[in-house]
Amino acid sequence: MFQTAGRYALLITGVITGFSAYADEVAVPHSIVVITSDQFPVSGNVVSGGSPSHQLFNLDAVDRIEQRLGKDLPADEDKALALMKRRIAAVGQNQLNQALREAYQGLILAMQYGLDRYPAVIFDQQVIVYGVTDLRQATKQYRLWLKQSHGVAADE
Repeated sequence: MFQTAGRYALLITGVITGFSAYADEVAVPHSIVVITSDQFPVSGNVVSGGSPSHQLFNLDAVDRIEQRLGKDLPADEDKALALMKRRIAAVGQNQLNQALREAYQGLILAMQYGLDRYPAVIFDQQVIVYGVTDLRQATKQYRLWLKQSHGVAADE
């Protein structure tokens, strides 16, 4: 579904019209969403200066859950079903449902933002930095873009 971005490829895109008026009011992001995979682990902290913590979504989370539940299932369908039921009971149905909701949330967000590659760091639901896994660097790129495109002082 997605092509992975090169580590050094960077594209910043403002996607909502009227962002310049918003940018004049805010020099630091209110929200940071990171969509990545096991192939591109996130590192670093968000640059200080009032930046919020980030939400991290790993696109491989669904596969990990499926692999954990389906590992070494017997060929016999009845035995496999019984083993799956025991595994689900051990995890707990509510906990499994919550884990699956969280795992699929990354895919849902990627579709909502129209992402065609990852990793992607989304600032304020409007600006996307592709290909950067270091949150400190992504935040610096966002602030530099904000300053250059909107004249907003974004002190660190």
